[in-house]
Amino acid sequence: MSNRTSPSIGYVIGTTRRLILKVLGNAFVKHDIPITIEQYIFLHGLRSMEGDVTQQDMANHTCKDKSAVLRTIDVLEKQELVKRSQVAGDRRKNTISATEQCDRLFDRIFEIEEGVFKALTEDISNEDYETTIRVLRQIQQNANALQSSK
Repeated sequence: MSNRTSPSIGYVIGTTRRLILKVLGNAFVKHDIPITIEQYIFLHGLRSMEGDVTQQDMANHTCKDKSAVLRTIDVLEKQELVKRSQVAGDRRKNTISATEQCDRLFDRIFEIEEGVFKALTEDISNEDYETTIRVLRQIQQNANALQSSK
């Protein structure tokens, strides 16, 4: 499904993502949320993952290299938002988990997000919203399948 007169779906999704993150970042600043959008994305991903989460898991989840993930962990650990725990039997491997302070911060963030996303989806019907989510999830599944077949 391609139309050369219309922008590609990748372009539209990418532009929309950047705009949403910019609006959300501005709301974080306005409400004195002490993390960047990149740190938010990292912490949101960490909090959504189950079981022991390693640096490699986070690199895969965020599509960042391990050294970038390590730098993010270092900063968030200094802010007491994450903690590292050494894996028994492997001194080189650590798991990462969100702290209670992180959980409290996300309670505030969720309130801010709710207001931002309510404003962003104003005048969009529930049906259109649900269709958009369904289509985006299908695109994610297709992209994951393409990644797995490498």
